[in-house]
Amino acid sequence: MKWAKQSEHVAFSDSKPVYKVARFMDGSKANYRASVRGEFIGQVCDDPKEAQAICERHLMIMGEDKEAA
Repeated sequence: MKWAKQSEHVAFSDSKPVYKVARFMDGSKANYRASVRGEFIGQVCDDPKEAQAICERHLMIMGEDKEAA
């Protein structure tokens, strides 16, 4: 899975379905959250690579969306 940064707050995957990792600020601390189809998956992470790994595991388990391909 490859990632493209859309803005300083969001990165998108090149997979089908498209996964997103969003950055949220809690005061001065950045938190990251993985999502797919508008639904959060996994827990809040301190590292964007952790959130990307959640997406990659989810895709491995759920499989690629054949209708969207």
